[in-house]
Amino acid sequence: MNETDLAASVERLMARVDYYLHCELDEEYDHEKPEVARRLLEAAIRQELIRASAVGVVSTIAGSRHPSLQDNTAAG
Repeated sequence: MNETDLAASVERLMARVDYYLHCELDEEYDHEKPEVARRLLEAAIRQELIRASAVGVVSTIAGSRHPSLQDNTAAG
């Protein structure tokens, strides 16, 4: 995950954190149900962790190509 992806991920999460905090702390947002905001925040965190994990897996796979597979494709 590069710096741009990381910054975008943090920005998405912070938007959810801001919404959650407003629901918890701001009387104007009482009607928004803080428990719903909390579930949305948890889902967003999970989604970002899964995304980061997927990027890591793909990077690992791409970085660990077997020379024998590359030789076979070059010879074919």
